[in-house]
Amino acid sequence: MKAPGPGGVAFSYRIHWHVWLTHFPIAFFLAAFIFQILHLFPHSLTGAFEVATNVMLIAATVALIPATWTGWFTWKRRYEGVRATQFQRKITIAFAMLGVSIVLTVWRIAFLPAFEDVPHGVWHWLYLTGNVVLMTGAVMEGFYGIRLTHK
Repeated sequence: MKAPGPGGVAFSYRIHWHVWLTHFPIAFFLAAFIFQILHLFPHSLTGAFEVATNVMLIAATVALIPATWTGWFTWKRRYEGVRATQFQRKITIAFAMLGVSIVLTVWRIAFLPAFEDVPHGVWHWLYLTGNVVLMTGAVMEGFYGIRLTHK
């Protein structure tokens, strides 16, 4: 739907859902990473940071589903499924992040006592490693997205 804008020029109100939705999982993964670091290193309010990490990881996983779906849909529809390296990298990273985040979330929820019994045990370091992998994926997605947008 077109409407007259400033100076009588028509512009579109169409929202590019993928661009809008993709910022949420990135922000949640960043928050989960920061809360995990705060949980492991300063040793203050460890329970609150641990809960915040879990909540942010769940939110990121939930937000990643529509972001991935809209990215796939946009690629198929707007870019006609072109097999460019840029798209292949973004799609691979997105599905890898989705898999890692689902496994990490389910593992964290299913084995909650293992995390609570040993506050700074090996499980927390594995969890941090998973968060680092997800944060790295988010940074790579952003990098390739910016290259795609500003090419």
